[in-house]
Amino acid sequence: MRPLKRIAITAGTVIVVGVVALVARTLVASGVFVAVTPGFGGSCRTLTGIVGAEDIAIDRKDRLVFLSATDRRATAGKPSRTDGLYTLPLDHPEAGFTRLAATPGDFHPHGIGLFRAADGSLTLMAVNHMGPGQSAIDIFEVAVAGGAATLREIGAIQSDRLVSPNDIAAVGKGQFYVTNDHGSRTQFGTTLETYLLLPRANVLYFDGSVFKEVATGLVFANGIALSPDGNHLYVAETSARRLQTFARDAFSGKLTPENSFALPSGPDNIDVDDTGALWIAGHPNLIAFLDYVGDPSKPSPSQILKVTVAGGIPQTAEPIYTNPGREIGASSVGAVADGHLFIGSVFDPKVLDCRLP
Repeated sequence: MRPLKRIAITAGTVIVVGVVALVARTLVASGVFVAVTPGFGGSCRTLTGIVGAEDIAIDRKDRLVFLSATDRRATAGKPSRTDGLYTLPLDHPEAGFTRLAATPGDFHPHGIGLFRAADGSLTLMAVNHMGPGQSAIDIFEVAVAGGAATLREIGAIQSDRLVSPNDIAAVGKGQFYVTNDHGSRTQFGTTLETYLLLPRANVLYFDGSVFKEVATGLVFANGIALSPDGNHLYVAETSARRLQTFARDAFSGKLTPENSFALPSGPDNIDVDDTGALWIAGHPNLIAFLDYVGDPSKPSPSQILKVTVAGGIPQTAEPIYTNPGREIGASSVGAVADGHLFIGSVFDPKVLDCRLP
């Protein structure tokens, strides 16, 4: 065999093997081979009147559940007028949702975060996607009287560093961490990142004046949350099916990697309960999720995981709620308080109010 022919055959074999390995890696990471077995020890009721409750944050002091809602299936170029921030009374969720006024006219929220200051004041922050390539972090002062919340917008922070903001962890009245789930600004670039598991996502810290990049090399950085003592920050990597833990310097905002923890689902938003345990919504099958984006008749499985923590470091992950997507599809958040588990979805026109066993 001639040397050039041998080289060509060898190179072709290497390319084919590489492509096969890449496809297999993507399929495994996407959860194509994962069996979704329904399971939940409690009971759930459906709450309607809201579309695309992607994120939920609970204020236990004022007994209110805050929800971020955006209809992601609205006609292109014509966003839904129902997009916005909502509340639900924690003690009587059956009373239904209340849409909060005083949000900007062009407001389509994604991740949200609450911050309770030492003086008792409450601040709500929301990632706002105003249009293609245009995003901001909107900050609101929250006042609660008679069980009803009102908002006063403090400001909207924009920056070219907000490439693809997803979720937010508020750590002060004007300070926060935010995830950029992709590093690319084009649809082609984000598609490559998603399918090739490229580590181009990051975490930014806003100190009240400027943004600083404090974590890099992440794969689809999604949900983000702070430990109760403020010493640890958790970041969900959806495509990589893992949770990253960082030690946090409260003075500078600097993050230092501490732990990488594998999960059985592609994690989305993170809720932290009073004990410090993490409740993480997951997508067991990310290929099914992508199908569900364009076709609501093809349900995407939902899962809520409880992750136990010791010294701020994740220890075990236990599936609490798993469903093939018929009850609720594409779960994006599971927030807990007083025996309630509220489950939201990226797309569905409902929220589940589940009672834990």
